Amino acid sequence: MKSALKKCIALFLILGSGLLAPACTSNKEKDNLQFPAIVAIDNVLRRVFVIDNQFNGLNLIDPDTNQVILFGEGKNAESLLNDEDPQILPQFPSNGVVTAMPGEVSRLFVIGGGGAPQNQIVVLDFDFVNLIRTANISPIEVSGSATDTLVGLATDVLGGVVFVSNASTGAVHAYDVTSGVELADSPVMVGGVPGRMNFDPDSGLLVVSNATAETVDILDANDLAAGSRTVNVGIFTRDAALATNASGSILFVSASQQNIARAFRLDLNDLANSTQIFELLPNAPTQPVPIPNFVPGSINFAKAGNLSDGRMGGFYTMSTGDLLEVDLFSDLSAAAPAITSVGAISGEGLDTLLNGSGAATKVYYASPGLGVVTVVDPLTNGFIDQIP
Repeated sequence: MKSALKKCIALFLILGSGLLAPACTSNKEKDNLQFPAIVAIDNVLRRVFVIDNQFNGLNLIDPDTNQVILFGEGKNAESLLNDEDPQILPQFPSNGVVTAMPGEVSRLFVIGGGGAPQNQIVVLDFDFVNLIRTANISPIEVSGSATDTLVGLATDVLGGVVFVSNASTGAVHAYDVTSGVELADSPVMVGGVPGRMNFDPDSGLLVVSNATAETVDILDANDLAAGSRTVNVGIFTRDAALATNASGSILFVSASQQNIARAFRLDLNDLANSTQIFELLPNAPTQPVPIPNFVPGSINFAKAGNLSDGRMGGFYTMSTGDLLEVDLFSDLSAAAPAITSVGAISGEGLDTLLNGSGAATKVYYASPGLGVVTVVDPLTNGFIDQIP
């Protein structure tokens, strides 16, 4: 019964989720995005990848023009992958990340369901000469059962590591992105039902949400042997993201069973001394925001990062297709919520485009219900574009 319960919770976490010359097409020419659910940005090579949650769909977006790049000539120009191509993605992708490799190669790591074995990470390589193909290290088999549910993915780009959480075993695994070999001190047991997670390059810490514990696990990517430390956030979580500046580290979480977003200022020397600095409840007219009923839909997934003006931002997709932002002053003394109202029916996977200093300049998030990717300016929380 306990195993069956964990499986149900894990499924909830997932579902709530030839050499041809490239040619750009206008956003209005064609609906290239069918069921976009995952955004993975290679910030080294400046490539925005969007993965559909079915039908083998994979698109590449030019972040300078916010246009889908098609491959081929004229009417034969196509997305990177679609349902007419060999099925090299999982049948139902649920999460994906990307890192830059030598030779102008972007390496994608994708997990998902669609039949056993599910305890695998599919690895794809892309460059503009050879286009998309299965990497020589694919698939990476995660120790456990063929029916295990993998939920979280994150990459340490500088460290050359990809992390994956196994909701069925309560473990977080770490693999070398070049060889696919599991690191010596992996896996790290975190217990419960670990879910989505994010890596903070400024602190070197990985934060892991948990659907059956009111704690978020924190792992030091440079010292996996030390195991996991936990911070109490008071709610079961669906996603967690961390950002760090000179004033400290802020943990952003979304709840898995309650429609709540919270932010905590972490004391990394003693996590028990961490303090909650922000909470947003659903449909709460008393919230200090411009309009009542500020959260009209379910809060989904989270990202966090520093902004070019010194502030820090936490970003949450919502079931309404809108983007919830929590902005903090550079000294982390106060938080101010905002919302970018788009109404794209659904909001799922998201990622941030960074400048050369590591500051977020755009937020891209996917809406499978409407078949679009929305682009938002994190400085102003203003709408930039919507890509079909």
